[in-house]
This record gives sequence, structure tokens and C-alpha cells, in this order.
Amino acid sequence: MGVGCGEWLSAVSRASVFLWKKAMADSHFYHCACKGLERTVLFQDKQDFIAGMNRIAVCLETLRGRSPVILICFCLMDNHVHFILYGTKEACLAFMAQYYRLTAMWLAAHRGKGEASERWKYDAWLIPDRERLKEKIAYVHRNPHVAGVRFSPSGYRWSSGNLPFADHSWVDHVAVPLGELSLYKQRKILNTRVSLPSEWLVLPDGLIWPGSYVDYHRMERVFGSVASFLYCQNQKVEVAVNQEMLSGNVSLPDGDVVRKAEEIAARVFAVERVGALSVAQRIAVCVELRKEMWANSKQLARVFDLPFKELQEILG
Repeated sequence: MGVGCGEWLSAVSRASVFLWKKAMADSHFYHCACKGLERTVLFQDKQDFIAGMNRIAVCLETLRGRSPVILICFCLMDNHVHFILYGTKEACLAFMAQYYRLTAMWLAAHRGKGEASERWKYDAWLIPDRERLKEKIAYVHRNPHVAGVRFSPSGYRWSSGNLPFADHSWVDHVAVPLGELSLYKQRKILNTRVSLPSEWLVLPDGLIWPGSYVDYHRMERVFGSVASFLYCQNQKVEVAVNQEMLSGNVSLPDGDVVRKAEEIAARVFAVERVGALSVAQRIAVCVELRKEMWANSKQLARVFDLPFKELQEILG
């Protein structure tokens, strides 16, 4: 006996839910960004930024079935982008690849192929704990202010900085659910045939309200209070985060790492020689070196004679 259409759709639905739950079980928070482009301005005007933000929504829905991620926060700058995503590293990189591809297509269509030729260098950096997550969220939202744009993190429209701990009642008075628009108008606004949730809200200028697709409630739970959020937004976190983003490409001299390790070993374990440390103690010293010097996992594994893959999982 053949399987009916309803049974088949039900099976597909169950499979999708299973894959989503499995992906989320293996998920972590990642800071995803591309290096500032040298020749290309990604967003020149309001329409570029609106299209760029709407592409975020399209990417999330496009990848939901095979590489699902949850968007925690984001910021679009004129020549680079930042996202904090919750998912597997592979899914986060798939999101970045998709966003790059759609942006290149937009640039080619609106400014010519030459503007779309510059390749992006992007990566996903694991965020190991809640305090680092707070720091990274602050870093992302502080980008315009640090770059000299005369807006506060919550006043910059092309980011999620205005979503947490804010009154959103105004949205209901001006926005329209996407499902109330004709299919033609949806495709014209979004520049895609990808179907988005009908309850997502569209503002009068064609911008999908980012609160529809950003999990800002999760961001609020991370900080716990308005006071904590504001405190973190006012901390200068750029040096530490930038060092981390560069640490995968810049190596410290082994001698410097060893000398610092000996200082930590003497202070914490009352041991003068690194070679006298146990495996657990060496790992503990590596964790401190990661915090203090941003030494990369490969170098630490070599210096301390530890398995690289296992150490990388511990350090992130």
C-alpha cells in the first residue's frame, strides 16, 4: 500500500524537527564576522542597508532546514558585518557563506560585477561562556560608535542594538504582517522567492523589523537586567576581542609563552618548571595563557606537548 500525501508530509515534518533538535543539541554561541573590505563599500545608502538587513532574514530561512542557526545580534557596517549566532560552527559558517553569496549577487546587480569581485575573509569564533558572550554582544553593538559614527549603540538603526530592553509598541502601529502583502510585493521587497513567515512584520520603508527574526529575548536573558546591559555597552572591549580574532593568524614567540607559563605555574601551583606540571595543571595553565596572551591552541599544544584536538575543544 502506498504512503498517502498527508502521511508523507507528516514524516517530512517529523524529520525536520528531529534534524533541528539534533543541530541545536550540538550548538554553541559563535561570533561571526568578515574582515573589513579594502575596495568594496557594502552599504552606501539607506536602500543598501535595508536590503542588507532583509538578506539576514532570507539567509536564516534558507538555511533553516539543513543548517539552522539562531541569530542573537548583528551589526552592519559600511565595509564589514558582525553576527552572533547560536548553532554548530559548520552551520554558522554556512550562514556567512550564504550571506556573502547573496550580497555579491546584490552588488553585481546594482553596481556591476567589479563591485562584487572582492572576496570576503570571514570566520566563526567560539564564545565559551556567558561573560564572554556579554562582551561579544557589546563589541558588536559598539562597532558604529568606535568607528566614529555619531550614534549610541541603541541609536544605530542597522544593528540589533535597539532591540533589547526597549518598548516596541510603536511597531504595531506602523508595521504590516508579511502575509498581508501580495506575493508580488513580498518578492519585490525581499528580492527573493524564498518564503518567510507570514507573521513577520514589515515597516513602511520595506525593512523587515529585525525583532521578527532576532532572538533578542535570549539576549535579554544573557544580561539579566537593564543595568547589566548598559554597563557592558559602556565597557571598552575592542582590544580583547580584536586580539582574539587575530590570534589565529598571529603567533607569539614560544619563549614568551613558556616564560609566562612559568610565572603562572609558580603563582598558582608553586611549581617552577613547566615540565613538572601534571596534564591537568598544564591544561589549566593553557587556559590562563589563552586569557592573558591570546596564544592559539596549536602553539599551546606544541609547547605543552598536549593533543591539539582535545586542547582545542577545551579552549575553543
